[in-house]
Amino acid sequence: MKNFFLRLNNFFRNLLLDDVDKDYGISLPYRLKPRTFRQLKDVIKQKRAQEQNEQSRGI
Repeated sequence: MKNFFLRLNNFFRNLLLDDVDKDYGISLPYRLKPRTFRQLKDVIKQKRAQEQNEQSRGI
């Protein structure tokens, strides 16, 4: 019985998630290059300014 469920699970996994085990050969896009502390600080400031702008418009 356990064998049957494992095969059934593998079948649906392969059917629905065929790209999960795919080797892309390059670094994935969500991998970010290391940033300096100043760059991280600037990114945070930009995000905060954008949020404040959106809040002032009433979004």
